[in-house]
Amino acid sequence: MEYINFWNGNKSEYRQQYEYELLLAILDVTTVNHGPFKVKRDDTDYPDAKDEGAILDNGCDVLVTVKGNQKFKGKRFIELPYSATKTLLGQRILFVRAEDSGSFTTEDTLRQCSIGIPATWVDAELFRQNNFNVVEEGLFEDVFDRLLNNEFDFTCFGANEAIDIYNNMVKEKDKIVMAPNIKIEYPFPLVFYVNADKPELAQRLSYGFKALIESGRFDDLYQRYFGEIEQELALEQRQSVTLANPFL
Repeated sequence: MEYINFWNGNKSEYRQQYEYELLLAILDVTTVNHGPFKVKRDDTDYPDAKDEGAILDNGCDVLVTVKGNQKFKGKRFIELPYSATKTLLGQRILFVRAEDSGSFTTEDTLRQCSIGIPATWVDAELFRQNNFNVVEEGLFEDVFDRLLNNEFDFTCFGANEAIDIYNNMVKEKDKIVMAPNIKIEYPFPLVFYVNADKPELAQRLSYGFKALIESGRFDDLYQRYFGEIEQELALEQRQSVTLANPFL
């Protein structure tokens, strides 16, 4: 029996559920060659960037994070070469005050506004590098209160979790909406980081992820979680404001 410590904090519940199920599916297809497994899931949140960056030094075997996450800069890990949500996380849906929803129509109008991002999130420096006015403060849990307090003009989240965040985190839905017809887009793959002291686990996961893709089971899982989301958000019909990701 292989015991695997999976850190799954600092993200929305929808992401937690999907990434946990993806990990189990990857491991499941490897049981014939690698034997049975048991995953211990840790959903603890670490608001402090140093604490998150040290997670692999404190008993974590594997986690999912954005590729190039600066919190892990200089840390030892093995990165798997597959994106857990394809390009979906990099398609960012804007959350704005309802009274301002008609103002977000072009790249020029976006650049005249300020974006609010919770403290320590990797997105903050990415937007700065793309010459946006960034207000980096507070927590994920209070970002919508701060939006209503006019501390910034908009915030944004990946299309993979935007609807779940809106349904579960936005309390005053008459005052905050998802901006229609526009999205911000940049390369932002979600990848597995494996503890550098666990090369055999990295091999197992890489083999399993590849097998999952080739069998079609990865697409099945992706469509089950995100197929309706892509349609509901009408991603293909939205005007795209494309940014660079300086960390890739």
